[in-house]
Amino acid sequence: MQIKKNLGYIFYGMFIIILGYLLVRSIVMPLNVEYNNSFVLLLFSITILFIMLGFFQLTCRLNFKGDLIVTSILILALILSQLYLMFALQMDAHADSFGIKGQALQMLQNGGQFTGDSYFLVYPNNVLTTIIRYLLYAFGAAIGITNTYLLESGFVILCMNITFFTLFYIIRKEIGVKFSHIYLLIIIFCVPFYGYLTYFYSDTLVLPFTALILLFYYLYTKSNKWFYFIIIGILFAVGYHIKPNLIIMLPAMVIHLCFIKNWRKVLLNVLIVLVVFAGVNTLYTPFTEKYGFTRDDSLEFPQSHWIMMGLKGPAGRYDSSEFLYTKQFDTKEKKQEANKKIIKERLTTYGPAKLLELYNMKMLSTWTDGTRAYSWYVKSAKEYPAAYDYLFGDKKVFADAFSQIFHIINLLLIIIGAFRFFKKQEFDLALLINITLIGVWLFHLIWEANQRYILFVTPLMIMSSIYGFKFLVDLLYTKDKIPVIKKTIRKPFLMISFFIFVLSIFTMLYGIKPIALDKDIKNHYLVNQSYAYQQVQVNSKQTVSQTFEVEDPFSHIGIYVLKKPSENNKYRIKITNKNDGKIISDDVYNGSSFTENQYFPVNVSGNPKDKTNYSIQIISEEGNDSNSLAIGTYQKNNVDLYAGGAMYVNGKNQPYQDIGFTVIEQTEAPFIPWYKYALIIIGFIGIASTIFLTFKRKNHSEGKDPNIANS
Repeated sequence: MQIKKNLGYIFYGMFIIILGYLLVRSIVMPLNVEYNNSFVLLLFSITILFIMLGFFQLTCRLNFKGDLIVTSILILALILSQLYLMFALQMDAHADSFGIKGQALQMLQNGGQFTGDSYFLVYPNNVLTTIIRYLLYAFGAAIGITNTYLLESGFVILCMNITFFTLFYIIRKEIGVKFSHIYLLIIIFCVPFYGYLTYFYSDTLVLPFTALILLFYYLYTKSNKWFYFIIIGILFAVGYHIKPNLIIMLPAMVIHLCFIKNWRKVLLNVLIVLVVFAGVNTLYTPFTEKYGFTRDDSLEFPQSHWIMMGLKGPAGRYDSSEFLYTKQFDTKEKKQEANKKIIKERLTTYGPAKLLELYNMKMLSTWTDGTRAYSWYVKSAKEYPAAYDYLFGDKKVFADAFSQIFHIINLLLIIIGAFRFFKKQEFDLALLINITLIGVWLFHLIWEANQRYILFVTPLMIMSSIYGFKFLVDLLYTKDKIPVIKKTIRKPFLMISFFIFVLSIFTMLYGIKPIALDKDIKNHYLVNQSYAYQQVQVNSKQTVSQTFEVEDPFSHIGIYVLKKPSENNKYRIKITNKNDGKIISDDVYNGSSFTENQYFPVNVSGNPKDKTNYSIQIISEEGNDSNSLAIGTYQKNNVDLYAGGAMYVNGKNQPYQDIGFTVIEQTEAPFIPWYKYALIIIGFIGIASTIFLTFKRKNHSEGKDPNIANS
């Protein structure tokens, strides 16, 4: 037993060092995050943590009926928020999810059969996700729902809620009802779960598998019934084909079993999982062949490709040049050898110092971004309500700040929970979760790295943080039926909490001018078609145009430039109201005016009276065709990212394609109207005052508030 404790000490010592470093960098210098004011992030992370403690203390006064009401309110708030976004945001995701949607729609048209798209032969790991998407569309068609956006968001919400409420059940049973309220609070304010709500891909579909595996493992630890591992084996087998990273939970589970069971039971349980996994896995190939998918080893990428890409500087992320390099070889064996060659070269060339620098960048890029990069993957919208402005548009800074604050709180509580082991030496579910987190951390040091890839363990991180919150409560509160701050620390705790609340209020007051009074240019999008990675040339032989439909005024149009032309080339950009034929902008621009990988701005004055069709024409007036302007578009698919218009080349419609362009109404305005910001401050003062008065309460033994002691 002492050996196990010593191993636990070593593990948690390393765990605290790693997570502590990530916590500090998430506060001081997070990567890929728009909002990074360290003072504000740290201050409001601590402030919200105090509010969570006060909320916990308040709910400790509630009986069963009161707990039920609080739980119902929190669940209702979560579900209503999800439903609002489900109907308000009809959005398409980019990259792999975009291709999968196109294939699923094609399958719907041809009787559920794959079309031979080479993408799936290269990445067969996305086949099951595509089949699930097709089956969802087919189900929707059978019951008369053809809106793919509602189907996708509804299914993702289902996956998320299975995850959330499975973990909620475990927390409620294992840690306590009052702590389950804190868990729900964190879930409600975890912005990435809203940002990815329209993201139908492996990262969201695998979420229930992580939670259900943990549930049945938890049930096993309570009952010692081996048959739960049959279910766990099935979940691993299916979940693996949705997102292979899920398998990281298996060695974590084996390690945890070694801490809580004897070696015979460990071997038996692991054997059951492996046999079931292998058995179910044999069904996978015939299942996919039923839908017309057959693997092709000459096209399929070996696992070494992602290891090679993980060694590509500066941060081991996806790189198109790496893709093209592996693709050029005509067999899987040749691809494997070519990848291994590059891996060896990079390991030799880098040396220890540069390799550590690369690993550091990968780690920070993946683990310090509280948004999980949702706004990069989910972009193309059909409509642009207020929710879009705050989650994806010009007011996204608030969502970024909230994301980062709750990410910091999460990491801090996980670390506090890790210190709990040194006092209690418990090999509970928190240990399993934390081993899983370290497994994922190690995996993405070796593999391709990306913030999105840790979305599937984010609910587990929140659960781990609840163990940390419980330990914090144990340190601060008495063990009474209705706990209060311990007498020995009451005075300094009250002084610190008062100082934090006052400092937060003054910080919010200081923010009145930059947030609620200072006017700055704000973009309200009417169209934001930003997926544009393929070139379409504008030259003497080819004119490109794009139509769009709006009903609100607009002042600016942006055209995405992938390649700038020669400086002496000239291009005419003409914007026409197609309803009445009126030209609202017609100017000629020199090639030097264009900048690569940016939107070329055109100032216009569009004032439609109702829904009006417009066209943007980009015409080459003079210049060198060999170095012409290239506008961005995307690969033709069965998905029209912008249904309100179409792209034309020489007057010919290009189905399911659009150029990268924006239609914007620019105004000078503060981020938030002053009266709304005033209400936020008043509300915060009310919450802070209530929490502080809650902290001040004393128990009956100290001669105060006998009604509380008798309740």
